[in-house]
Amino acid sequence: MPQAHGHADFAHLNVVSSASARYGTTPPERLVERAAELDMGLLALTDRDGVYGMVKHVRACQKAGLRPVLGCNLAVAAPDGGRVTLLARGRRGWASLCRLVTRAHDTAADTPALSLHSLAEHADGLVVLLGPESDVGTALAQGRPGLAQRLLDRWRATAETVIELVDHYTPGHRRTAQALLDLAARTRTLAVLTNAVRYPGSTDAEVAHVLDEARRWLPGGTRPGPATAQAHLKSGAQMLEVARRLCGDDTAARRLIAHTNALAASCAMDPDADLGMDRAHLPDVHDLRDRLWRDCDDGLHRLGLHRDPGAVHRLAAELEVIEHKGLSAYFLTVADAAARIRDKGIRCSIRGSGTGSLVNHLLGISAINPLDHGLLMERFLSRSRSGLPDIDLDVESARRLEAYDAVFAAYPDTACVSMMETYRARSAIRDVGAAMGIPPHEIDALAKAFPHVRARRIRSAAQDLPELRGFQGTGLGSAAAQTLFRLAESLDGLPRHIAMHPCGLVVSGSTLRERTPLEPSRAGYPMVQFDKEDVEEMGLIKLDVIGVRMQSAMSHARHEVARTTGEHLDLDTLPQDESTYRMISSSATLGCFQIESPGQRELVSRLRPAGMDDLICDISLFRPGPVGSDMITPYLAARDGLSPPIHPSPVLTDLLAPTGGVVIFHEQVIGTLHAMTGCGLDQAESMRRRLGTEEGRAQVRQTFTTMADECGHDPRIVERVWEILSSFGSFGFCKAHAAAFALPTYQSAWLKRHHPAAFYAGVLTHDPGMYPRRAIIDDARRFGVPVLGVDIDRSQDQWRVEEVDGTWGVRASLADVRGITAAEIGRVLAERPFHSLPDAANRARLSRDVLENLVRVGAFDALYRIGSDPAAPHRRDLLLQVSALERAGRTRTDGGQIPLPMAGAAPAQGALPEMSEDERVRAELEVLGYEVDRHLLDGHAELLAALAAGHRLVTARDLHLVPNGQEVLVAGVKVATQTPAVRSGQRIIFTTLDDATGLVDLTFFESVQDRCAATVFGSWLLAVRGRIRRSGSGMATVTATHAYDLAELGAAWEESGAGGLADALRPQGPVRPSRGVGGRRIRYSSGFRVSPYADLPSVTAAPRGLWHASPGSSGP
Repeated sequence: MPQAHGHADFAHLNVVSSASARYGTTPPERLVERAAELDMGLLALTDRDGVYGMVKHVRACQKAGLRPVLGCNLAVAAPDGGRVTLLARGRRGWASLCRLVTRAHDTAADTPALSLHSLAEHADGLVVLLGPESDVGTALAQGRPGLAQRLLDRWRATAETVIELVDHYTPGHRRTAQALLDLAARTRTLAVLTNAVRYPGSTDAEVAHVLDEARRWLPGGTRPGPATAQAHLKSGAQMLEVARRLCGDDTAARRLIAHTNALAASCAMDPDADLGMDRAHLPDVHDLRDRLWRDCDDGLHRLGLHRDPGAVHRLAAELEVIEHKGLSAYFLTVADAAARIRDKGIRCSIRGSGTGSLVNHLLGISAINPLDHGLLMERFLSRSRSGLPDIDLDVESARRLEAYDAVFAAYPDTACVSMMETYRARSAIRDVGAAMGIPPHEIDALAKAFPHVRARRIRSAAQDLPELRGFQGTGLGSAAAQTLFRLAESLDGLPRHIAMHPCGLVVSGSTLRERTPLEPSRAGYPMVQFDKEDVEEMGLIKLDVIGVRMQSAMSHARHEVARTTGEHLDLDTLPQDESTYRMISSSATLGCFQIESPGQRELVSRLRPAGMDDLICDISLFRPGPVGSDMITPYLAARDGLSPPIHPSPVLTDLLAPTGGVVIFHEQVIGTLHAMTGCGLDQAESMRRRLGTEEGRAQVRQTFTTMADECGHDPRIVERVWEILSSFGSFGFCKAHAAAFALPTYQSAWLKRHHPAAFYAGVLTHDPGMYPRRAIIDDARRFGVPVLGVDIDRSQDQWRVEEVDGTWGVRASLADVRGITAAEIGRVLAERPFHSLPDAANRARLSRDVLENLVRVGAFDALYRIGSDPAAPHRRDLLLQVSALERAGRTRTDGGQIPLPMAGAAPAQGALPEMSEDERVRAELEVLGYEVDRHLLDGHAELLAALAAGHRLVTARDLHLVPNGQEVLVAGVKVATQTPAVRSGQRIIFTTLDDATGLVDLTFFESVQDRCAATVFGSWLLAVRGRIRRSGSGMATVTATHAYDLAELGAAWEESGAGGLADALRPQGPVRPSRGVGGRRIRYSSGFRVSPYADLPSVTAAPRGLWHASPGSSGP
């Protein structure tokens, strides 16, 4: 289209996107969109340090009708320094660029750097642009033309070299550009014009300025150059004006533009021929077809399925699809990887839609027979399904890197998938605050006050969340705060740094390093420069190896059972056990995979699962879609006989009967479409995928109605079936996903029912769920499992099962002791048993802080017979001994250890009073993060008695006795706070309290949050008033109306007695000022976000470890 000041063609050759972390400002797609608006035919992407945005750039160019040019801007290694831009020409150029970028990252320096030696080795198909940031440009800027020419000659002798001219109208830019132009003329070197683009328009420059200022404060950061708004994607006419300004006349300017366009045309890439996109690049595996058929046939016979005609037919159909898609190598590779992981003794199971494949079951990838549960291959892979299949393997989180090692050892051409960590509210506030020069302590407090939300929601969160309203203006002037918030929101979604994806691996063939650059992750593994979506676009096969804490917990439990009883459990072949399902139905599921959250505990109490299919339904129903579309109510009503089953057509009876006619699963949607229209399952799956959008639903409705009419179905039935599909079809859950999760759900519950001590040892060691250790410990006590404290001679580096008075208990781990190092734990385990505290300090070389922490939590009690021998010293005596020995002149080592002789002075016998019960509990909370001797609330017994006597305080154990709708007061330690998406769209706070007799689940609706939110988020000992809400199963929750800080109630009671307590419990005002305690949320597998505040340094914060900090088990 016509340009301002006349039309002129121009191809930008130096363009960075937001993929240039903390430098670029705009996604590649937006830059391409702007280039198309300017009627350009080509556009380059030359991101800094890598090709991270390449795939998105190429796809955007294809969509917009532009030809892509690809390159990379790299720093040059010392002593030369500076930065240059490399452009790739054709397939060989792309391969050279990938290898060269890989070499640039293979350095100990903080910044990837290119050496001329590496460039000489990989110069084929590359063009080097030497601009103002190059050593040549720097020499000219310094007025050293002779040096500049010598440097240029060296570059020209190494690779094809072009001079790059840039003029952003800042001081010195024009002079340097003209000097480069003169140098090009003298040396007969091609010169081209670029605009070193960082943003699409001049109005977008502010974000670049913010990033430049923030980057100063990074290690190695430098002061940014002069601010400019000229580094935007200028039109051809605007670039012609720049050329005229540099060249001095129109003819020379147009020649410069022509040279630029010609170079761009020569570097334009063909996505298929040059980049190998749109086709799969598989591992190098030979004899594919015959081997896959042979291995699957072996599986048929091994599992006894060769006599099942349905299995034989299904296998043939699946293998035909796999062969048609050319994916035999993929399945063989995944099967081999899973086997190698298991050979290391690592638990490994499948998750996701791949559970629906019989081939996966026969190859040993999946333990679930899809024929037993009506699972479909088409939901996972079909002839018409575009893209590559995705098989996910769940492994023990504690041994995830060992699993990686097994895959890397077998397949050298393997790398991790990368991902971009993007700016969210907290990181954006920190970086913008630094750029604005706001004191670090103020920025730190403000950043921590915000929940983990997108940066674009900063101002709305500050306005809408009650717990944040009191913070605005505190420590920051309101004008400064608003500027900070506005600028921070402008960073929303921009990449901050690259990181290793937590589970994705690329398993490729020998051409991997010619198709993507690799760079080392912090863990030491090579990773590609593409995220998981781009990996698929490049045709690279991805295997997700997901570390799941519950798998580690169950493995630990299994080993503990074998160690203590000699029984070797095979968790994959457990019998279906009625007592396990009774336990699940009673909602005693804390610690169990997928079914421990308050909502899940309520659901299982209503659902009362009696078999694996019920668990599959439970897991499928407890998802945002089914919850949002209210599938649970009609399903339970039909299942429990409260309403008649829905059978809209006889052809659907068998398909829908197991769920009372309610469409819960994707597989039911596929089956319904297939049964009503006669189309194949392949086409039915294609139709199901389109139900997710309004446009897609309209298309599917027309197709469905036409085909169903042709099959002779009654139009009224067709309409009724369509109503069901349109209501539930886009909200159902993949049954194969649910089946994959149901297996570890049952396994964990079975362990809790039959080997509770081993189960709790695993859960407490690996922390797989949403509750803190102290809640799990309390649950263990209620389950009859004794909990033993840390013991210097008995505790291990993990929680272990130990016999206590004829029953199995659990012993706390040394690793839970604050400050203790892995080396110190190793020395304790190697050197014990110990004869005394000085003996332990000497031989295990323990630091003073660790010694004192061990003493405070009773780790030496058994050694000194504290508590059982009246003549024994007390813990305070031992603490005094540690101090006395140090004061005696013992010198400290560099590591802080106290070298005490074994003959150290014995502690005085009871010279100091023993620690009180309250002091012991406080010490355990501070050192371990949980209490062992007694429950935290035991120290508030008198206050709780006063609340029970005068204010109707009810314990968790007695809630079932309170009538529905009656007002109650409950109190306890907060163990979880959640703000999940709910059907109404409200923001609802779900909180769980532990009061030693059980858990109380609370709901705070929006109407009460103004007066309650600050207390709920800011306090960890709570009293809450509300009304009982009872589900159909009888499980009681509390709909909260008021929240109180239990410590404040205690202070009022101690100061003014019953009257003061009554005053403190009177209805509160609308908003309580914030203390600066924010909404730190951690996302768990259920989609909940827990706010543990573990990062608050305030002395009023909860003791270390009281709040849960686990990322939990990964979700679907």
